[in-house]
Amino acid sequence: MDKHVTGAECRLPPLDASLLFDGPLSLIVIVLGVVGNLYSLRVLFRTSINTAMLVSLTGLAVWDVVLLVTAFMHHSIWASLHYLQIAESLWDPWAVALNGLLECAHITSTWMLIVVSAERFFAVTRPFHSAASMRGKPRRPSYARLIGGLIRLPLVLTALACLLTLPCSFEYRLIPCTHNDQTLNQKVKTDLMLNPYYKVLFHTLLLSIMKTFGPFVVITLLTASTVKGLRESMDCRALILLEQGKEHLFAADQDKTRSLQMISVLLLGKFLLLRCWPTAVAVAGVFFGDGIIERLLPANASEFLLLLNSATNSFVFVILKAAFESRRLKRIRMRHRQLVAQHAEQVLSIGKMLASDHILRGRIPSWPSLGSRRKADPEGNANVALVEHIELEQRNSGLSMGSFS
Repeated sequence: MDKHVTGAECRLPPLDASLLFDGPLSLIVIVLGVVGNLYSLRVLFRTSINTAMLVSLTGLAVWDVVLLVTAFMHHSIWASLHYLQIAESLWDPWAVALNGLLECAHITSTWMLIVVSAERFFAVTRPFHSAASMRGKPRRPSYARLIGGLIRLPLVLTALACLLTLPCSFEYRLIPCTHNDQTLNQKVKTDLMLNPYYKVLFHTLLLSIMKTFGPFVVITLLTASTVKGLRESMDCRALILLEQGKEHLFAADQDKTRSLQMISVLLLGKFLLLRCWPTAVAVAGVFFGDGIIERLLPANASEFLLLLNSATNSFVFVILKAAFESRRLKRIRMRHRQLVAQHAEQVLSIGKMLASDHILRGRIPSWPSLGSRRKADPEGNANVALVEHIELEQRNSGLSMGSFS
């Protein structure tokens, strides 16, 4: 909208694909995202995981909810009403008032994603430190002090994000316009937003680096290091397990490694497709014109993809991780039942052999002693180790290998 038009006819957005992305599609993503994040918080607080990871995932879910709710009031609900022709009105006052908060929520949510990735990295490379954090201390005043120390980083990141995005609150202003004989307000760009240095250096380059490209590089490095560290650890553990003949534990470790790899690939692919691509297209549009945006991305789909990325963060880290962990434990129990059945068949065959031998000799068969059974079945202690492993997995099946690693 032209800022020099004052008191003119209000220009409502056309009923086209751009309004479809801003309205109904965004509304569906927002509702499902808020419900998913709240459910993830419920799952988090009902499981026993690393305290630092709990704080980080909680911060990520909270800021994703803030982002989605802000987008709901910023444009989604009003665009939906206008697209469905339920109400025909401008929502520019909401867009102007919440523009700074929306940018702050975008950056804080992304930075919390970096913190979660760092916690996963430390959980794999320093498992004993993570285990000590998981045990924690009794719930007494010192525990509150521990929590206070852990939430310090999310609070600092929030303050920095708000300070960085403070100029975004002054990018638009309202001017009066008329619509159906009513005086309304519509937004126009301020002199700050029209300044080419501000638009290119701050709004385009700096915010894109701090909000998208920089975090993507950091998250990629942390995720690659996490997967590499886990594979090296599991390779060393596999040599020991195979040497001891504990193939069932080796298979369980393979399931854990595959689960982490799938989560990591999904996380990076989602971030690249839903966040880096729209941002790169928007940056290209500043330098090469808006025509390139229309060729590379549907109209107004950029904000929709950003919302979809934030709506699915906790789904990947909590809900999907829980599903993988549940499937892994189910496969462990199935292997346990198979091993028990094999052991029972071995004991039964040995008993039949001993009984037939006693009958042929005319002796009364007697049940073999514990020592003889162990000699006859050198793998007799395998079930004990497996049962202990399953009990340990069930106690520590919070949703990860100690801290959502």
